[in-house]
Amino acid sequence: MDQYNWIDTFEINYYTLAIVPIVMKDNLIYSKIYQDKEIYLCKLSPLMIIKRSCDYFCCSYEGRREGTRKLMNYNHKLPIIIDESNSVYFFPTHSPNNVDCVWISFHNILDIKETEDLKVAITFRNLQQLNIDVSLHTINNQLMRTNALKTVQQYNIEASKNSKMIYKKGSDKRKKLAENQVTYSRKKDLE
Repeated sequence: MDQYNWIDTFEINYYTLAIVPIVMKDNLIYSKIYQDKEIYLCKLSPLMIIKRSCDYFCCSYEGRREGTRKLMNYNHKLPIIIDESNSVYFFPTHSPNNVDCVWISFHNILDIKETEDLKVAITFRNLQQLNIDVSLHTINNQLMRTNALKTVQQYNIEASKNSKMIYKKGSDKRKKLAENQVTYSRKKDLE
């Protein structure tokens, strides 16, 4: 692990690709951070980095989780909005408290494929690859949930700016529309 740059702390940004847990000899959980074309090792756990990054952008991790839970009616493995102004969303591969949980940047994914050993190979936009021990079904489900969250959140932001947009009441309707990739209509289009 000497070939990596060691850092004491880290906040997620637009160029962060993934945060992978590493269990050290003393059973402490550190993070391997894929940042653009660099790889860093940090003495913080992946969940601690997610929490610090939420704090950095003026919202607590618990607040982000609760917001996602209420908006989307999800209960587990919740995608997290890190920085809504730059559309930085991360999703977990396992329960966030699971030692194997990898956090992946939604907007940096270019491609995903199942490997021969039933793991997943993720290719990021910078063509860097990362193999993780999780099923393709899990990754596809997390991608769909994160995309639905992003769609609903962006719709709500636009609706708050434009009084002419139709607002679908109820999070279940918004969630279903987002998951089915339905484009929202403006009121004038319906008349």
